[in-house]
Amino acid sequence: MEPTGWIKDVYDWIQANPNWTGILILLFAFTESILLVGIIFPGAAFLVSLGALIGLGVLDFYSAWIWASIGAFLGDGISFWIGYKYKQNLLKMWPMYKFPELIGKGQTFFAKYGGISVFIGRFVGPVRPIIPALAGTMDMPVKRYVIISAVASILWAPFYLLPGMLFGSAMDTMAKVAVKLSILVVVLVASIWIVYWLINLLYQLLVPKTYHWLSALLRWTQRHPTLGRLTSGLVDPRQPEKGSLAMLAVLLFVFFVAAIWFFAINETLLRWNQSTESFFYTFHNPWTVLPMKWLLFLGHDLSLLVLTVAVALWFAYRRMTLVLNHWLLVSITAYIFSVLVDRVGLGVWDFWSDHHVFWFVSLACFWAILVAGAFPIKFRSWPYVFAGIIILLFSFATLFFFKMNLAMVLLSILIASIWAMLIGIAYRTRSRKQFLGLPVKITYITTLLLMPFVSWMLFSNTTEVVKPAWLNSQNTEKTTGWANNGAQQLDITINSDLAFLEKQLINNGWQKHEPRTWGNVYLAMQADEGADDLPLFSYVHRGQVERLLMSKISGDQLIALRVWHDESTEQGHWRGTLTQHQKDTDLYLFNHWGYKENLKDKSVLIKSLQKPFFVTTQLPEGGLKITRKIK
Repeated sequence: MEPTGWIKDVYDWIQANPNWTGILILLFAFTESILLVGIIFPGAAFLVSLGALIGLGVLDFYSAWIWASIGAFLGDGISFWIGYKYKQNLLKMWPMYKFPELIGKGQTFFAKYGGISVFIGRFVGPVRPIIPALAGTMDMPVKRYVIISAVASILWAPFYLLPGMLFGSAMDTMAKVAVKLSILVVVLVASIWIVYWLINLLYQLLVPKTYHWLSALLRWTQRHPTLGRLTSGLVDPRQPEKGSLAMLAVLLFVFFVAAIWFFAINETLLRWNQSTESFFYTFHNPWTVLPMKWLLFLGHDLSLLVLTVAVALWFAYRRMTLVLNHWLLVSITAYIFSVLVDRVGLGVWDFWSDHHVFWFVSLACFWAILVAGAFPIKFRSWPYVFAGIIILLFSFATLFFFKMNLAMVLLSILIASIWAMLIGIAYRTRSRKQFLGLPVKITYITTLLLMPFVSWMLFSNTTEVVKPAWLNSQNTEKTTGWANNGAQQLDITINSDLAFLEKQLINNGWQKHEPRTWGNVYLAMQADEGADDLPLFSYVHRGQVERLLMSKISGDQLIALRVWHDESTEQGHWRGTLTQHQKDTDLYLFNHWGYKENLKDKSVLIKSLQKPFFVTTQLPEGGLKITRKIK
């Protein structure tokens, strides 16, 4: 399909509105530099992302540099002015007094480096949001501050833009091979960063208050013995936990069923689901299916079953009965939930599948709860970040292969996380002792990463992509090619047996190529510049490579005929395109036949089919109809 959707819209908007893009860059850098706001606002990460757009050629580097420098200078200036105005009283104001550790680090940093700390602090993340304000509170001369801050801001902007530019350049080179795969990588990397930032933020906000919330919940259950039975088994170790967990499981399932029913009748959510399906459908091709299938097998039932058994065996070996029971409880109940989710949401009983998101999420979250306590305090969010990232990757693959829609995936993640948390609370209530988490970490992570290869070998051929009916009904007469060179019109209509057409072309000097994807990359890297055996990359139409790919040398150029089955008609009808190519090299690495243009002049093909087996008819705007004569 032609690359459309929100990604193309964003790129087009940026290119059409460079001035507004500059203002957005300024706002990102400005907000990221404001006193304390920079702690939670991911402005630096936005600049890295913008650097990737520069590397892809979407943004101009020098304009982004200027706007980012101005934003950083103004943001630091506001922070300096606040400190200069309120002096030491600032440190007693809300919310400054809420960050004594950060203020202490900033004061130590400023005392050690003096005025030059304004320059150094611009490049040091932990103290950047507070150093300019501290400089103001300590009466740093304004002129000196302005000079140092201006120089630091000018040098800081490329410091954050360049990593993204390098990444974007790599993606641009990759796009020469598989543009849609490169965009998916960019989307995944951005999503991973968002998950990392969000989980760290939530952990910092919620964990300090968790103990107080649980204590308050315990007191509430004691005052309300009837309703308290729902939660008493979780927070009171003297009470049995099975009853509370059973009742909460029923409530969660009822909520899930109600939510599925609501999603099914809500037009806005249905449009969101279709937009997600359309987005992933755009990226379906052999380049992307291969790596995305490995991500899907992260959560294959075989992988989850082996994962459950491997971790359980370790607990059994160490005679850790309590944690073993809770681990098995999470896995068994989550599997049952997953089967019920499929029955309610998809209308089928999937007892063995590759899309049990609920099971995968529950195991990942409960594993994070188990091992987090073994980490030093400042690193305890890392298991949750890891769990969040692998959940994102598996959910992304589930959506990519249309196993579940967006609403069901998000709902499964939400309820599975709650379920794992509830069992985690019940376990922690009964066991405050932290065990050595390293063996469990190694067992879990190793099994998680290796089992997809086993699942691949056993189930790769049986994993089918069932596209939504409304997407299959859409038709397009264009192919986007192997690189983002614009849509190539499928302006050749063929009514003939394909093998017979191939034979006639070979008799007239055409060469057949086996359509390849990843194999072409290897050949392109091996081929010498100027060699006669340069690889010809496959194109993709409706997620499929060519059924027939043939070429003919014309001087120093190459003419390529690509043919796909016309899915809108019966067997024996085909659509194709004729393109011209020239020898090309990307970064002195990929030597291949590069795309030059789509040929409207079909004379080369017509001459090869002049024998009495075919009738060729010119169509308007350069189109061609080829029909085999019936004797």
